Amino acid sequence: MKIELKNINKTYKGGKTALKDISLMLASPSLIGLVGPNGAGKSTLMKLLTANLLPSSGEILLNKLPLLKQEKALKSSLGYLPQEFGLFEDLTTAQFLDYMAALKCLDKKGAKKEIDKVIALTHLQDKYKAKIRTLSGGQKQRVGIAQALLGTPKLLIFDEPTVGLDPAERVAFRNLFADTAKSSLVILSTHIIEDVQSACDHLIVLHNGEILYKGTPEELMTAKNTGSLETAYIALMEGRECA
Repeated sequence: MKIELKNINKTYKGGKTALKDISLMLASPSLIGLVGPNGAGKSTLMKLLTANLLPSSGEILLNKLPLLKQEKALKSSLGYLPQEFGLFEDLTTAQFLDYMAALKCLDKKGAKKEIDKVIALTHLQDKYKAKIRTLSGGQKQRVGIAQALLGTPKLLIFDEPTVGLDPAERVAFRNLFADTAKSSLVILSTHIIEDVQSACDHLIVLHNGEILYKGTPEELMTAKNTGSLETAYIALMEGRECA
């Protein structure tokens, strides 16, 4: 999968500019960290990539064709976990995942197999029949990750996926994202810098709607005191949370 953003700008009603002249090439297999302080434009960029928002100007191409002309292909290839997501509290974990599998057009036999797989990947076996309203915040977060993984998507976009997880769980899920990225394009937005430093192939640092840096985490860390990279490093640290 290949996604190309060409000179993307996004201005909301009221005049707030969220993204300024963004040009990127994103291709699988890869795990890309998207970081920056609050208000940098990360969530706006992810909504554009999922076709939940339209750019004010510029073009997004999916496999060399305009994204908006192939929304069906995008949705069938997409696993998405927004920062705020709704769960049906009176459903069990398995029932909710079965509902999400139906939305992804998985047949009944395939859905059961996928549900069992993602429940194992997210360590929710003991919560299979538990109603979602009985789960802890961290367990609900794992359900959110599980639904994104259904169907082995070629494009996975996670917005703060490890919030609410304990340190050991964060390490386990970093490893899971890295394994998934061996065959997919995975975009991980997070304030937890350890997540991107240890797992991501590439890093995109946003600040005030602009790209300050794109490259490997290692290159940014080793060159943090040189020119514009120092500014990018500072922006990275402004968005940091302790692991």
